[in-house]
Amino acid sequence: MFNSLKSKLKKIILLEHEAINSLYEEDIKRKIIFSNIVFLSLPIVYAIFMAVDYQVYLMPFDEMRFDQLVVPIIIFICLSGLILNYYNRIFLSRIAFIISWPILLHLLPIILLKSPKDYFFAYPAGIIFHSILIQLMFSRPKEPFLFYPLLLLNFLLLINISFVLELYDSDFDIPDQMTGDKYYLYDGILYWLLFNLVIFYIQKVVEGFIDRLNSSKSEIEIKKNQLDELNRNLEVAVKERTSELEIQNERLKKHAFYNAHLLRGPFCRVFGLINLQKIYRDNKMDHAEIDEKLFPSLHELDTRIKEIQRILEKDNLSKK
Repeated sequence: MFNSLKSKLKKIILLEHEAINSLYEEDIKRKIIFSNIVFLSLPIVYAIFMAVDYQVYLMPFDEMRFDQLVVPIIIFICLSGLILNYYNRIFLSRIAFIISWPILLHLLPIILLKSPKDYFFAYPAGIIFHSILIQLMFSRPKEPFLFYPLLLLNFLLLINISFVLELYDSDFDIPDQMTGDKYYLYDGILYWLLFNLVIFYIQKVVEGFIDRLNSSKSEIEIKKNQLDELNRNLEVAVKERTSELEIQNERLKKHAFYNAHLLRGPFCRVFGLINLQKIYRDNKMDHAEIDEKLFPSLHELDTRIKEIQRILEKDNLSKK
């Protein structure tokens, strides 16, 4: 009994783990789908930017700014991510993109271009967008070893915004009301929290909706299986009933044969002899001769009736 309970408990635990793993796998699939969307949409957006600002890309290579060169590099990284995802290198594609994003679009331009003024807004906005990408491209329950460190690193980049901008500002032209004002940092943190909480909530709503869809799909599948099983059972029942009817039909044919041939012969002889007795009522010699033939016919009739009775009893027993 103990072993039986133990085996049942193991089965329950295994089923639970399988269900959890299935949910986690679905979560990873959603992240990969979104990463593919990012890898497809960003090259299109950046290609439009390049088309609008095409004159810049007609300049000699050594005259172009680094932030202008970054655009085709990001396009290349996105297309490479698509190829890596196609070959199931999902970890490499996402981690390469998510690490290269702040380095190429924010840190290197600030270092090489000496904190250009437009990065006072572009840097915090880009870091906030980067945190949203982390949430959307990495699974919190399935990949916590990536999700939380990347999000923490992103937050550290945000809270050190003033330090980074001031460190590489060689011209000292950073507006004091921006980096010197504590609300510049507080606003960045506030918007970081706001956008991430909104994305977290939206993901929860979407995941809940998808889970309900999957649950409904599972219920439909269960009902379908039950219906298929019912149909199979019905087919078996119909076959069994048809077989029973065929057997009963054979029995009826057999009984009809006994009635028509085996039983009717002695019955007709007895009936005929009785009629002869009526005709030769006054002739004792004829009566004696008729009686000699009547008794064997009655005996035969009795034998046939008993034989039919045995057959009927045998059929009833086999039917039970």
